[in-house]
Amino acid sequence: MTSFRFDNGWLLLALLLIPAVMFWRRHRGRTPVLLVPYAAAWARADRGRVQEWRIIGLYAAMVLLIFAAARPQRKDERQEVVSRGYDLMLAVDLSTSMLAEDYSGPNGPINRLEAVRPVIQAFITGRPSDRIGIVLFAGRAYTLAPLTTEHGWLEKQVARLRIGLIEDGTAIGDGLGISLANLEANRGTASGVGAFVVLLTDGANTSGTLTPPQATAIARHRKIPVYTIGTGRNGMVPFPVFDASGRRTGTQQRPSSLDLDALRIISAETGGHSFGAGDAKAVSSAFAAIDAARKIETQVKTHAIVTELFAWATVPALLLLILAYPGLGGGQSKSARRVSA
Repeated sequence: MTSFRFDNGWLLLALLLIPAVMFWRRHRGRTPVLLVPYAAAWARADRGRVQEWRIIGLYAAMVLLIFAAARPQRKDERQEVVSRGYDLMLAVDLSTSMLAEDYSGPNGPINRLEAVRPVIQAFITGRPSDRIGIVLFAGRAYTLAPLTTEHGWLEKQVARLRIGLIEDGTAIGDGLGISLANLEANRGTASGVGAFVVLLTDGANTSGTLTPPQATAIARHRKIPVYTIGTGRNGMVPFPVFDASGRRTGTQQRPSSLDLDALRIISAETGGHSFGAGDAKAVSSAFAAIDAARKIETQVKTHAIVTELFAWATVPALLLLILAYPGLGGGQSKSARRVSA
């Protein structure tokens, strides 16, 4: 934002002297003395018009000098908005148990992946200043998307997630370990103020090369909080049945085993928080709590740049005085020397 001001604005009152002097000169009558330098140069009648222009130049110079003395300034205020986001990895369980239909949707039961997918997409959309990556795990862990700010592309990848993309199992330790590796690999180019992992699973660790305690120790050493979300519930849950061709043939009850204690330990030891999400609303609440805990940090800095403008009035004023009274520029004018002679 640009604004103009006078640092010594009260000096502008001196401008009232100009019309006062003009009024006085007009009504003072004849005077034996002309209070203007080099009056002899104006003695001849043919110099009357020159004298008039010199007086006008004198008034103009006075106006400009008064403006200069008032110190006109231009003030430019610039706001610098700095949004510092986080680097975060979403570790998503794609084991077969995520097919359990213990969640309710608008049109009836839905499986766990269908329940968490829109919540994950909304979470990504709501954090535009973050770099977000996704790791998928089942029997093994893979990086679906490295840290990126291309959130539109990321949401499309989430929309394509399907159970069965990875061999079955629940490698929680590997999923967390690969997520930490992604954060460590990008530490040198990280633009955020910190990093964290969101681990979403519906079971206990049953496979992989890295155990959850080992992955937790790495996260604790690197000071990276891990937020865990346990989806579904323990006990018997409805599970779809498919034939050899992959066509669904019915539903049957199967046992569900969710190790919430292990998830709480991971979060507690790394400085995160653990959530149990037995229904779709609980999943949304869990992601909302994580979003509130790791808020985007926005700083607004205001820089004021003041530019002095008095030179724009001073220089023309001096030029007017030199043109009106050549003697000020050094020596007398020719006309003045002739009159003196």
